[in-house]
Amino acid sequence: MDITKFRKKLERYLKGTTNETESAVIEAWYKSYQADEGLTLNEKEKAGIKSAISQKIRAVTRTKTKFYRLKSYQIAASLVLLSAVAFVFHRLQQHHAADHYQTVQTKAGQVKQITLQDSSVMWINALTSVRVPSSFNGDVRKVFLDEGEAFFEVKHNEKKPFIVNTSALTVQVLGTSFNVSAYKTLKHTSVAVATGKVTVSDNHKQLALLTPGRQLMFDDSAKTYVQATINISESHSWTDGDTYLRQASFNELVVVMKNIYGIDLKAASPAVSGYRFTLRIKRGIPVDDTLKVISTIRNTKYRKEGKLVILY
Repeated sequence: MDITKFRKKLERYLKGTTNETESAVIEAWYKSYQADEGLTLNEKEKAGIKSAISQKIRAVTRTKTKFYRLKSYQIAASLVLLSAVAFVFHRLQQHHAADHYQTVQTKAGQVKQITLQDSSVMWINALTSVRVPSSFNGDVRKVFLDEGEAFFEVKHNEKKPFIVNTSALTVQVLGTSFNVSAYKTLKHTSVAVATGKVTVSDNHKQLALLTPGRQLMFDDSAKTYVQATINISESHSWTDGDTYLRQASFNELVVVMKNIYGIDLKAASPAVSGYRFTLRIKRGIPVDDTLKVISTIRNTKYRKEGKLVILY
């Protein structure tokens, strides 16, 4: 819709000089403005508009003469329309500004570093998918970690919180550095803080306020969580090529080996899948060297079948 032409039609409509067709177009648009360009209003917004419009109508209808009562209703109708127009255009501007997201993905063995529009820096681990905006136009700075792991160094801004959304958690900060891991195959989401303070919430309530050296581990299925003290440097050492595993489950080892080498690790028995692993895996070391270290730790062997490696 041409905004300039539309405003001119509104001016004529308010003066009562529009023809029948123009009046019908404006009135039909008003009745359907909520559906325009995908716009939806929540109950709070609807109540706010209704209240504002009612106040304006009462303000212009307090007169005793029949003539002015008729004119006041015309003015009231105009105010109703103008209120709707102003609100809708405001919401559409916000809607379009917030829609400009691009998806960044990484492959096995790949780590990316990205500087966001606000000068915050984000490291993206292997096999990760994250949505970032081209600019932060709203009241918050929001990114979506759809899959994988990322480390953030957030530029401080008290007036505009920085939010990371995963499928299970919402992480909010003003300016700090922290790591978020949300690999779907692990069925848990973890948040570890390096500097500053981080608020972690699920869909219902705030779970914790984390400080440096603290980690929250959230079970995506059971909706329960635990907190622990961690080694700060190890929590995001993967950005420099070192991945530390401390009593890690077999599934965690599987994810790390897939990330670094692109191989699928499989346990040949329930006993092997129940093992715990503590080691450092360095990016750039040949996969066979790493597999030998893993086998030595648990006194196991391995065999290769293409990209599948079976530990037994």
